[in-house]
Amino acid sequence: MIEVVRDESVNTFLDEAGPLLYQNEPTNSLILGVAEGMLRSAPKIPPLLLRVLDNGQTISAAIQNRPSNLILSNGTLEGMEELSQFLHQLGASIPGVVGPSKEVEFFAKSWSILANQNIEFGMYQKLYKLEQVIHPTQVSGSLRTIMPSEVDLVTKWMLGFAAESLPPAERHDESYWKEFAEKTISNQFAHCWVVNDVPVALACISRPTLNGITINGVYTPVEYRKKGYASHAVARLSQKMLDSGKKFCVLYTDLANPTSNKIYQDIGYKEESDSKFYNFKATQAK
Repeated sequence: MIEVVRDESVNTFLDEAGPLLYQNEPTNSLILGVAEGMLRSAPKIPPLLLRVLDNGQTISAAIQNRPSNLILSNGTLEGMEELSQFLHQLGASIPGVVGPSKEVEFFAKSWSILANQNIEFGMYQKLYKLEQVIHPTQVSGSLRTIMPSEVDLVTKWMLGFAAESLPPAERHDESYWKEFAEKTISNQFAHCWVVNDVPVALACISRPTLNGITINGVYTPVEYRKKGYASHAVARLSQKMLDSGKKFCVLYTDLANPTSNKIYQDIGYKEESDSKFYNFKATQAK
């Protein structure tokens, strides 16, 4: 029998779903990283921590750090159907869904019918994994951690990153990215490539899991592009993470941007899985 249960604590969720999710840690790095992050910093709103069971055994999981998007793990189509019905009966507000392509497709179709909402395209993504860095030909500069005094710079760069790289619903305003910058810098997750003491490219780490960590927020301002700075920042930051004890790094790319996909492959990132992101919008009355 397929059923959905809601866990009341992150510890319970990870105790019950963790063994399954960690069997494929790179592919499940998003849901695992978000859950692990909740242990370090409790969400302002209690999250939705959901598991799909088949005869009492966890077969997939979902998490929503409300009011953000629902994150799915791998699972069965029957399980996605049951999950969508559970959330609808709960009266949940789901602005979007992200996760493995097949599961996201099926959940989105089911949810759109139940909630009477339209599916809006967000992004097709490729998840890459790196276990060994291929260092690019050396350019001038070095990697360093972003300093607290550089919050405004990171905020500005993330606004540029969002405008160029994220779907409209995920771009957010300046206050959102300033809060992101402050948190990322305080965690020492934000790094930059520096040439002659001038920051010229951004690369961040995020969502550490037991064996891995995510690279994200990679951005080079227009005036510093086509010099290889971002490639070097990502390569050096990835190596730093491996040297710190992580067994792998992962990152997501937009499949519509072949340039970024090639750049990351050139420094050692290999295709791991496909991911999709959809938004939901209320249907317009006729």
